[in-house]
Amino acid sequence: MTILILVGLLIPLLILGGFGALIYFLVKKNTNSMESKTKALDVFMYLGIFISLIVSVTNSIQILFTAIERKFTDVLEVGQYVDMYGSDMRMAIASLVVMFPIYLVLSMYVSRDIKKFLFKRGLLIRKIFIYTTLFATAVTLLGSLVATIYTYLGGELTVRFELKALTVFVIAAAVGGYYLYALRRDYTKKTMVPNIIAAASALFVLASLVWSVSIIGTPAEMRLKRIDDARLNDVSRIQQEIFNHFQSTDKLPKDLSELDDAFQGYVVPKDPVTGAVYEYRVLQQPVVRATAVVGKKELTTPAIFEICATFETERKYDDRGTPVFAEKMYSVSNYYYSGDTSAFWNHGIGKTCFKRVISSDMYYGR
Repeated sequence: MTILILVGLLIPLLILGGFGALIYFLVKKNTNSMESKTKALDVFMYLGIFISLIVSVTNSIQILFTAIERKFTDVLEVGQYVDMYGSDMRMAIASLVVMFPIYLVLSMYVSRDIKKFLFKRGLLIRKIFIYTTLFATAVTLLGSLVATIYTYLGGELTVRFELKALTVFVIAAAVGGYYLYALRRDYTKKTMVPNIIAAASALFVLASLVWSVSIIGTPAEMRLKRIDDARLNDVSRIQQEIFNHFQSTDKLPKDLSELDDAFQGYVVPKDPVTGAVYEYRVLQQPVVRATAVVGKKELTTPAIFEICATFETERKYDDRGTPVFAEKMYSVSNYYYSGDTSAFWNHGIGKTCFKRVISSDMYYGR
């Protein structure tokens, strides 16, 4: 997190520096109008490289970090909110797919342009860009080292953190090493080093994308998860309406149609894909009796029912958010929300029934 914050702070500095250099070159008086146009174009090129490089690096780190977090669960964080649809990773993937090719194209154009006009090797804007990149690399590497030592001293050094630190170190070292090479490169000699580096970086990005997609799921799998999420939300709302009905009538509804209420504007939801009514069964009607206190009742036997839905994906968590399937009877007072990692809403592929119990301690006792 510290590394990402440091890198994120560099983005506005790079953009401001690029615009400052642009203004400098545009307002600078030059007797050669063609040279002025060339320098203005150079500024735009390097500014584009600035932005596309930073976006590519930060999104690559975010993708790998998220993939590592999903692959290696920290026992201190289980049970916490989880973005099941990988919204942050999907945005990072989309940004990387767009910006990384732009970075490669602009870098190749600038490299060929320097070969054609060797004097551009000494452009101020190029030196600003390279030295700023090297500085950011040094800061990132130092920050990674500090974070590693800090985490180790806190007794929290895990495989997951080690992989994150290694990710930052490798990416920063690769970027810094390339631009250190570019600073000393002799453009009068032919070399395959830039092509090899471009191919290696492209393979690295592609491998990162494939790995991340394999963890969060393909677009088709994401759609199925969202549909199943809608089903769980429906079941959760239905069970709450059943609970409200019980509190008002002291009995469970015989079927879900009893829950439709024109005054409250509530209509029992149906399966979002098939349009079928969710299956509902009363397993045990409650027994309610009057108490010695006038006007009060008590629940002597619990009310038990189940709601069934048909799912297209599998959801497996135990009580601490780890992937284990467990069949239990849970209280009706549990509500589902997107990102919930409790075992209350586990389901397999196909028909799954959720058994719910309204116990005496949940009864209002009018």
